[in-house]
Amino acid sequence: MDVPLPTRFFSLREANALLSTLQEEFGRARELRDELMGVQQKLQEAGSGIEGPDVTIDPEASLPIQRLQARAVRIIGKLREILREVAELGVEVKAADGLVDFRSKLHGRTVLLCWKYGEERVAFFHELDTGFAGRRPLPDDGDFVGDLMH
Repeated sequence: MDVPLPTRFFSLREANALLSTLQEEFGRARELRDELMGVQQKLQEAGSGIEGPDVTIDPEASLPIQRLQARAVRIIGKLREILREVAELGVEVKAADGLVDFRSKLHGRTVLLCWKYGEERVAFFHELDTGFAGRRPLPDDGDFVGDLMH
């Protein structure tokens, strides 16, 4: 059973300080995603999916389909591990390819600082109920407050 992580609030400085770690972790996740897509393509061409009646994690499995299925299971496990590690930082993972929110306080209300893979810094935020489509540039008077530093 997974224990829910406590809610963490980030200052803008704290969020930006995590970006090099996030770039690295999501870079690995994106490579694994691409590898998984290649395995899925091979399985589809063979008329199978990741899950089959005899899915085994044995890398020495005798059938090519079973070897591909086992490889897919291992890749998925690695992806889950990366996403779990990112979530343990207090970041809210919105997409496995690198979209995250950092909970913060702006003028006394809770908002989400928003960052996606490839962006050099956190430059957007959105309200709790708007999501990515509601992203707006950070306001000039934005004093985003976190738990650890103000």
